[in-house]
Amino acid sequence: MAAARYFQRMRIFSAVFLAWLSFAAIAADVYRWVDSQGVVHYSDKPQAPNDKPVALPHLQTYAAGSGAPAFTAAETGSPAKPAAAPISISSPSPDETIRDAEGKFTVTVAANPRPGEGLVYFLDGVAQNSQPTPSTALLFSGVERGQHSISAALIGGDGEELARSADVTINMKPPSVRH
Repeated sequence: MAAARYFQRMRIFSAVFLAWLSFAAIAADVYRWVDSQGVVHYSDKPQAPNDKPVALPHLQTYAAGSGAPAFTAAETGSPAKPAAAPISISSPSPDETIRDAEGKFTVTVAANPRPGEGLVYFLDGVAQNSQPTPSTALLFSGVERGQHSISAALIGGDGEELARSADVTINMKPPSVRH
């Protein structure tokens, strides 16, 4: 539990730091220094008289509607629509046996949801998350003993299914205690 809190704090810290760094890069020069304990710091003000600004990489931005469609309406006779990215289950592997007393395992997919798109994960054809998520991993829990089918679908911003992975069959076999 402590590890989960640590990672949550680090995720929040990283997000705040990156947001601050992005803002600082736009607003002013950024200076970098290392303190006596070896910790790297960034600031918009120099810490020593001879400090020079750090050269930061160009910030990548995204503007909605800037992507070119995969084909044009003239080629198909219908409105242009970008091609859906492929999606597949990365783990667990097909026919894998999972031995967890609480019926827990993580499903990871190979997919690149675009802004506004999300993923829905399925266990035996039943959605496991009520809203599409941009996360390419989801923890399944409380899965009963037996053979199960898992898949994932890429969902567009309008709620339309754009692509679906092939089903992967797994075997849930919790450990048993023998007397």
